[in-house]
Amino acid sequence: MAFAVVPADAEGEIAVCSEGLSFWGGVDPETGVVIDAHHDLHGQSVAGKIVLMPTSRGSCSGSGVLLGLALNGHAPAALIFREDEEILTLGAVIASRMFDRSVGVARLSASDYVAVSSAKAARMHGSRLMADGVAIDLHRTSGGDLDLTPSDRSKLNGDHGRAVALAMDVVCAMAAAQGASRLIDVSRGHIDGCIHSHAANLVFAEAMVGMGAKVAVPTTMNAISVDRENWTEHGLPPEFGQAASRLADAYVRMGAR
Repeated sequence: MAFAVVPADAEGEIAVCSEGLSFWGGVDPETGVVIDAHHDLHGQSVAGKIVLMPTSRGSCSGSGVLLGLALNGHAPAALIFREDEEILTLGAVIASRMFDRSVGVARLSASDYVAVSSAKAARMHGSRLMADGVAIDLHRTSGGDLDLTPSDRSKLNGDHGRAVALAMDVVCAMAAAQGASRLIDVSRGHIDGCIHSHAANLVFAEAMVGMGAKVAVPTTMNAISVDRENWTEHGLPPEFGQAASRLADAYVRMGAR
């Protein structure tokens, strides 16, 4: 079965990756050009293209790079995978739901993936993918189909404010993409991607702060990009040090430690 994980109206030239691509360190976050010297698309731009790859490669900071590309207009038009994928999918979900920037995501069966890979161009429209005479019906994954508790349904419906509703919407979208039928409660959280790998990470975090977002369970943070108290003594460019510190401050303001 084929799935529209992040629906979009997108079309473009097809770029096929023989292996996964890490968007963090593998793609220029300003231009969309592949800079991984060992990748078969090295030197080519993914901007505006329908990019096919088996699945992506980490780091999880690739989500922020894709978000940044969506914000600066150099993201792929759509990403098509043949295996489960969460890193770039999350970036596309955030771009769509939070910033109204469209990057389509689909997951195909192995046979459909091969058929589309041989085409020159493709288009995603609604629940259909078309590529040089090949037409594939896409089943939409929907977080609204999850078996939610009354409390979680209330959060999704916006009864606890915009930030909570957005966070629950993203969690449900990712859960549905993974084939989950319900959510489970957690007692602790950890924020991994809090390094200043791209300006989009800061845009996202400060936007959540602006909506009044707060952690719901005790939450810790990963190491950040600078020594928060002493970075000025290390010869770092002020624009980088200030942005990295602001990113850490944003998560602290949301209650992380």
